[in-house]
Amino acid sequence: MGLLVGLASALLSLSPYPVLYGALLLMSLLMGVELSRAVGASFYFGAPLAFVAGSVSVELGLVFATLLAFYVGWKSWSLESSLKGLLVFLYAGLFPSFLLELKEVEPYALLELLLFVWAVDVFSYYGGKHFGKRPMAPRLSPHKTWEGLLSGALAGALSLFLLQGMQGLVWALLLLPCAVLGDLFKSFVKRQVGIKDFSNLLGEHGGLIDRFDSLLMTAPVYLFLLG
Repeated sequence: MGLLVGLASALLSLSPYPVLYGALLLMSLLMGVELSRAVGASFYFGAPLAFVAGSVSVELGLVFATLLAFYVGWKSWSLESSLKGLLVFLYAGLFPSFLLELKEVEPYALLELLLFVWAVDVFSYYGGKHFGKRPMAPRLSPHKTWEGLLSGALAGALSLFLLQGMQGLVWALLLLPCAVLGDLFKSFVKRQVGIKDFSNLLGEHGGLIDRFDSLLMTAPVYLFLLG
């Protein structure tokens, strides 16, 4: 399943803009469902709306997500609902729009970022599995180790060096923390709400959020670096 998801992601990153737009819109909706269920809410519908607004401009997406979260809280008269809504609309709505913008900036930018994230994830996993001894964040993710992090960091830096030359090594200093913290943020939410995965949509790999957490957090930074 993991290989199929990776292959489908790579093909979509190279697909025409309208195809990618439709795929990311669907992804936004499904992630909205996953995150809404996890936090005990039912306003997943706002995620794809925030994605559409974000695809026009980041500023519009931010304002739209914030006002929609206010509306949700107002109707339920609950600050907690409003904050949960803001999380869903920003994370599952606005953040995927950065993936679309990468396609606009440079045709292969999204594929390059996918390769970087895959390198970090795969080598972190196998590095930790074979050499891991010292836990990195046991309360958030018990199986992550500093040895795994080092393996992933080296692989990620190498991938960026091959793609971008020497500047890729500098870029790695910004992208690596975002990839790691993006994964830990996902783990934090899961620990807080007491779930193992956000869904079983991808079988043993969990849900879309479980699979694309690091990609979502690195996309805005990679976009900034390319600009």
